[in-house]
Amino acid sequence: MTDGPFFDTIIFVHLPKCGGTTLNRLIEWEYPPTRVYSIDPSFFKSSYRRLLAAAPSRLARMRVIQGHMPFGVHRLLTQKATYITVVRDPVDRGISEYYYALSRVVHPQNRMMKRLTLEEYIRMTPYANVQTKLIAGQDPGYDFLGGDCTDETLALAKANLAKHFSLVGLTERFDETLALAKILFGWKIRNYAHFNVTSSRPQKEEVPAEIRDVIRDRYRYDAQLYEYARELFEKLMTTHAERVGEELAAIRKAKSLPAAHAFYFRGSSAVRKAVSRLHGYL
Repeated sequence: MTDGPFFDTIIFVHLPKCGGTTLNRLIEWEYPPTRVYSIDPSFFKSSYRRLLAAAPSRLARMRVIQGHMPFGVHRLLTQKATYITVVRDPVDRGISEYYYALSRVVHPQNRMMKRLTLEEYIRMTPYANVQTKLIAGQDPGYDFLGGDCTDETLALAKANLAKHFSLVGLTERFDETLALAKILFGWKIRNYAHFNVTSSRPQKEEVPAEIRDVIRDRYRYDAQLYEYARELFEKLMTTHAERVGEELAAIRKAKSLPAAHAFYFRGSSAVRKAVSRLHGYL
């Protein structure tokens, strides 16, 4: 198991539909499951409220706190902490968000999505610019996925990324993001598989240009945040250029699992997920 060399606790702000489920499952192999506190993604608001009410002595034992939550959890901790996240091109994320809900009967928005086109959903969703809202640290007493997003929200989100995040990864460059995580935190990542992928969706380029423009305009703050995140990512890649290639090769090897091994890895990952998520209910 990994003991991060620089920080007592890693706080992973899991932005919706940005590849975070895969990262959650990989993190749960790097630390003892009893030292990972996971927000339940199905009931993230109530789960987050339980986190806010947790005793500091309990949170002090956690090596990782992860899930759909706004920036600010470090204020609950007595130990040294850092943040990580993965951001995504907002057009691609918006498409994925819509088709994910549309393809899953158990999703709370599934019935609504069946009545809406992609463009209609983008125009009416209160969850626009959710990446900016969460990184800015929307008031936890508010609906932190909804609400307004302003220039001030964007400025705060950028400032938080620059000051508090050791790793800002990119969904579109996920393997390189993992390579950086290995370098920064000493992770091993001996096995690797993708989780919670929305396969029944068109590629971004297959969506009409006028609809992509609607998404880009509606998610304009996320678009600006994404460009800033790309700058931070490239700087980090340059800083660790000598090691990235080696770690990237190891990541690709870890992803080449035989079918039987991949089945075992997914099953074992489900057990670890259950243990870490249980902390949110104890």
